[in-house]
Amino acid sequence: MFGWFKKKKPESNSAQQEEKDESDFVDDETQVVTNEDKELEAKGFDPIAQVQEQDKENEGIADPDKLEYVGYHDIPADDILQLVLNFKCFPNDEDIRHPEGYEKGGRICADKKVVTKARSVGKEMVKQIGKKILSGSLNLTKVSFPIRVMIPKTALETSVHGTSIFPLYITKATMTPDFLERFKLVITATLSSFFWTNTFLKPLNPILGETLQANYNDGTQVYCEQIMHHPPVSYFLVFGPNRKYKYYGYYLVEGRAGLNSVTIINKGRRSIEFNDGQKIDFDFPNELYSGTFFGQLRQESINKITFTDKANGLSCIIDIGKVKKRTSDFFQADVTCKGQKVSTVFGTYIGFINFDDVRYWDYRYVVPHKIKMDKQPLESDHKNRSDLQALKAGDIPLAQKNKEILENLQRNDRKLREAYEKQKKSKK
Repeated sequence: MFGWFKKKKPESNSAQQEEKDESDFVDDETQVVTNEDKELEAKGFDPIAQVQEQDKENEGIADPDKLEYVGYHDIPADDILQLVLNFKCFPNDEDIRHPEGYEKGGRICADKKVVTKARSVGKEMVKQIGKKILSGSLNLTKVSFPIRVMIPKTALETSVHGTSIFPLYITKATMTPDFLERFKLVITATLSSFFWTNTFLKPLNPILGETLQANYNDGTQVYCEQIMHHPPVSYFLVFGPNRKYKYYGYYLVEGRAGLNSVTIINKGRRSIEFNDGQKIDFDFPNELYSGTFFGQLRQESINKITFTDKANGLSCIIDIGKVKKRTSDFFQADVTCKGQKVSTVFGTYIGFINFDDVRYWDYRYVVPHKIKMDKQPLESDHKNRSDLQALKAGDIPLAQKNKEILENLQRNDRKLREAYEKQKKSKK
């Protein structure tokens, strides 16, 4: 297995690879590769050869003006409340999927510029780091990507983007004393958020100690902080209007590349607590990006996501992509109460969500709400980063220079912390 990678000795480049210790590489049993990757490797196929060179090294991957939540609700709190009060389930008329849904499942990247730029930078990185990067054994969170393939947002902001539907579904959940109905609304808010949060654009890696403060017009407050560098851990805390609910948890992600794919593994956890004591715990699915070098670039949410309310005996384990004769974005699962089936959820994260015969979400009717960054945040706020500001202004060389300065500062800080820990141990 992976004989393709032995044809050329892996190279290294300190400007592109953040860490070079052996902990970057893992045993074969943890490698993440698709069946397509295995077939390509067996044939000795080189996907890098399919990518054309690009000369526009000082051009960003996306227009910053198109990244500001265009088309999202930006309405007063009273109007948001009326949307919640008037919310009714949708007509259960057909099993619809978004037009960008791929024929085999997931969502395609319709922006050809993004596809071309991402593939060009990917080819460049393989040349600089070596083909080991495509073996599934290298954690991509420890690799420094060129800033021109990134967007002027950090992962702190993209990590809380999924709350943009909370002003509807979670606020609605606070208005019912029915624990099962709340459970359904939390599942709906979570799965429907994939439609807006899944992206083909890479955010900047947060810096240790970086923070975010934001809000929605209905009074929802959002807070984030990057609390670890390696592994990268992002904590978040969200208070609903009048603190009727609290949403909190952390992201802990790894990225693994195959010959023509990238898998994002999220080991984080999250919870919602309502002010009457109900608590719902749930995790994250993984994300698969296929066609990274040739073919159709597409994204899929994969594997299981588990919801539990231990106090009330509620549980739902959703294994995405396991519905017979359906594309890989479909799911179907039972909601159980103390081991007994009480409902069934069925749908697709790029179209609709039904509980039994009642449609709770339909992408054609639901609009997310615009998240707004606080105007007077802490000095550690993500928007104050010099590389982000230069990238947003379109100055790619300055953005790359500032990014490298910040990365070197983090590396130096890490060495100082490690030296201090060694010193403490030696004194014991």
